[in-house]
Formats: sequence, C-alpha cells, structure tokens
Amino acid sequence: MRRNNKGFTLIEIMVVVVIAAVLISAVALSFPPVGDKLLKEHADRFSALIELAQDEAILQSNELALEITPNGYSFYQNVNNSWLAMSQSPFNKRVLENDFSTKMYLDGILIDLKDREKSKPQVVILSSGEMTPFTYSIRFQKESEISLKVDANGEIERTFLLKENLN
Repeated sequence: MRRNNKGFTLIEIMVVVVIAAVLISAVALSFPPVGDKLLKEHADRFSALIELAQDEAILQSNELALEITPNGYSFYQNVNNSWLAMSQSPFNKRVLENDFSTKMYLDGILIDLKDREKSKPQVVILSSGEMTPFTYSIRFQKESEISLKVDANGEIERTFLLKENLN
C-alpha cells in the first residue's frame, strides 16, 4: 500500500537554500561600499598611486609632484622647469565625494588646503625616488579617519581612527 507524502525532500530544500544564498550574495555585492570600507579603498588607492608615482619618477628619470586639495589630489610632472598636470590614467586628477574631508601635514604643521599658492604642488617626488615627507588624512563624515604618514623614502605608515578617537 502506497502513502501519499506531502512535503519537500531534503534535496529540494537544499537547492532552494543554495539559490537563495547565491541571490543574496549577488545583491550584497551590487551595493557600493560605504563608510569604513569606502574610506579604506580611498586610502589603498592613494597609497598605490604614491608608490606608482615613485616608480614612474625613477624609471623616467623625471621629477613628479603631488598637489592635495580640499576635495582630492592631482599629480604633476616637471616639463621645462614648470609643473604640468598629468591627465593620463592612473595619474589623472582624483576628486573625492562630498562625504570626505582631507588634511595635510608637512613637517607636522597643518597646511591650509583652501588658501595656498596654486602654482606649486606640496609634495615633490625626485627621480631618485625620494620625496617630500608628509601626512595625509582622509575623514569620512565624522565617523572614521585614516592617516597616511609618508616618509622621505616613500614608506607609508597607516593609522585608522574610529569615531570615538576623533576630535
């Protein structure tokens, strides 16, 4: 005698769970990063560009420079003893979203990024690979901040501050 079973088999349930997991992970990956993750991505990109600019200066035997503005940064190259903005990728001008604010320190002194001479970038990267030591801080809203301390050899020390440690 045959019974009529009502319900799902274990395999059917497992297939539904796997499909749901795949869909949930696809949706989660489609959202842009926010907060600390976005801040870390900006810091990683900036660090990589500094290292790349240092390598480029050595390989091309040409001085490069970095200008930091209140809402981003730009790279320059020395052409006939004047600074020319680099427009080719990856050294094109970078603009940060409105949720970010930046600070820069040279020799431990806070530089006013809004009121400065526009003709000279703050950081020079020599053809030997040496550069002007500086500290660059990126803050996301009032939640968190990453401070990147770059020494004369281009070594980068990263400090991450959370909301409770910020001023």
